[in-house]
Amino acid sequence: MPIIWCMFIIILFKINNIYVYFKAILILLLLLSLPIIIEFFKYPLTNGSSKYIAGDDISAVIVLTAGSYKDVNEKWYPSATSIKRTVLANNIAKKEKVPLIILGGNQTGKFPSESLLVSKFVHNNNLLLDTKSKNTYQSVKNLEKNLLAINLNKNNNYLVITSNIHNLRTALTFKSQGYKIKIFNYYYLNKIKFIDFIPNSRSFILFNNCLYEYFGIIKYVFLGYIKVNI
Repeated sequence: MPIIWCMFIIILFKINNIYVYFKAILILLLLLSLPIIIEFFKYPLTNGSSKYIAGDDISAVIVLTAGSYKDVNEKWYPSATSIKRTVLANNIAKKEKVPLIILGGNQTGKFPSESLLVSKFVHNNNLLLDTKSKNTYQSVKNLEKNLLAINLNKNNNYLVITSNIHNLRTALTFKSQGYKIKIFNYYYLNKIKFIDFIPNSRSFILFNNCLYEYFGIIKYVFLGYIKVNI
């Protein structure tokens, strides 16, 4: 993918010197392979709202699912990320003695919702599922009527747990709908280490994921899902 972006730049700016081309692409690939560079690139995506601190006043813990898959026996399972994220949310909800709300339907309606699948991996008697929403915006839009079932509303404070690079789009979407939220702080779990200065092929995947989020935010702004004046 980074090579494709380089070729696009070359075509756009009509770079004729092949030596300059290869030199530029090698430098760019080297930079994009450094985890520390990707950390700076993704840092804005990890914000969007104040970070949750244990003991903060919250009325519920909201977790967004992260996909599902079907095995060779045609059985559906939540992704490992969905399970890990939901277990984290469940632990906090139990500790704070507040409801756990799992948001996540499916893209087509032809298979089990992600929230239903992942709910089987946690034990919580104070659980609310959204099984119809297909994306972050729909999850937030449909949340209000679900909250009424447990006597909560937009005036309450919520902890929202998603991936760290999805924090910004999620927080802006919630705030655009009038919610007061805090996001989970992953960064205390991810301290900068010496290995972050060593090239790693995984950095290219993270770079592409970050690009997807930046473009996703732009899309949400154009669609009116995110208000720029919040």
